[in-house]
Amino acid sequence: MIICFDLDGTLVDTHDWNVDAELKSFIKNGIKVKRNQLYDMWGMTLKDQIKIISPKIKKEKIEQIRRDFEKERENTLEGIKPYKNTKKILKRLSKKYCLCLLSNNTHTKIELILEQTKIDKKLFKVIIGYDDVRRAKPFPDEIYKAEKELKKKVQFMVGDSLQDIKTAESSKVKSVIILTSPKQVWKDLKEADYKIKDIKELPKLIKEVTK
Repeated sequence: MIICFDLDGTLVDTHDWNVDAELKSFIKNGIKVKRNQLYDMWGMTLKDQIKIISPKIKKEKIEQIRRDFEKERENTLEGIKPYKNTKKILKRLSKKYCLCLLSNNTHTKIELILEQTKIDKKLFKVIIGYDDVRRAKPFPDEIYKAEKELKKKVQFMVGDSLQDIKTAESSKVKSVIILTSPKQVWKDLKEADYKIKDIKELPKLIKEVTK
């Protein structure tokens, strides 16, 4: 069985890390935005967020904001922490299932985050970033790539956002949402197949629904 995991907000607490970097990069480029606006768009790619906040923005400006955002995050990696039960549960699941990591971070940034949080990348049979596919989540490209590499069908997509639900739906796999995202977006997560409060509930859920 293949279980795919999102990274940001699912395995590691990156809410403030991401939003702080977004705020600084927007302000630096003369775009006014409030913190709550960014939390409301949690899970979206930076490019999609920029287009919502500033619909008429030019491509060159988008690229500059993206560069500033990535630079800011690289300078503050020490602010990222894994959720309490992440490592223990991943190790437990990896002994029985095939785990994959799918993220809208670049592949390089994923590895930096894993290194910073001391999550063993060997727990994952496949690691895919947005730069490894043509289209990022919520498109199904990352799941399709994982299936192609492993030559098996993915059964579950575990995430924390509406984007993860849409990714699961578009690739016809079951979605499991861990309620770690900002509470203001919980209303958008009602379409998930399953919802849990903590990753420690995942092994029991997987066992029950795959009897």
